[in-house]
Amino acid sequence: MRKIFLFFSLSFLFQSYLFANPTKTLLILGDSLTEGYGVAQTAAFPALLQKRVEQDQLKWKIVSSGSSGSTSASGLQRIKWIAKSKPQIVLLLLGSNDGLRGLKTSETEKNLNETIQWAQKEKIQILLGQLYMPPNYGKKYTDDFAKIYSSVAKKNNVPLLGFLLEQVAGKSDLNLADGIHPNEKGHQKIAELMYPQIKPYLKD
Repeated sequence: MRKIFLFFSLSFLFQSYLFANPTKTLLILGDSLTEGYGVAQTAAFPALLQKRVEQDQLKWKIVSSGSSGSTSASGLQRIKWIAKSKPQIVLLLLGSNDGLRGLKTSETEKNLNETIQWAQKEKIQILLGQLYMPPNYGKKYTDDFAKIYSSVAKKNNVPLLGFLLEQVAGKSDLNLADGIHPNEKGHQKIAELMYPQIKPYLKD
């Protein structure tokens, strides 16, 4: 009898804690940049954002869903899968590999639109991250690629955050030897610049 009483007492306390301390989720849907290619997961920017959330005592958790090599074409199926975990917000960071492979910008735009529109039907808030291509892909392609994100954000009425690799891209001291993926210092800079952009959306 005492064990039963103790079980129900602990269950009540646990449920009370959850009720008093609800945790919401912001999930980052991206590629190898989100995955933290070449660095420990604890050193990648999603984990660093989580530390800042904890420091500010916000009732949110930052979850990384990065997959190396992913293009925007994977977005719709991946968001359908991650929706099972019921995130309140998804930060969409797909498209880098589209550009690096020289895929048609119209296809990237279509894929991003489909991903966002499906999420909106499921009442998932979307934040879209701006991405750019290096200038060696030619002015027309880099310009067209850059315009994808403002066009998608406007069409779907979603916030467009700043460039993921702002103050990181092209800097050898902030990137791995491949010149594409950030090193630990690079991820620290990403988290430093990204956190003030996402914090206003992390509401109780």
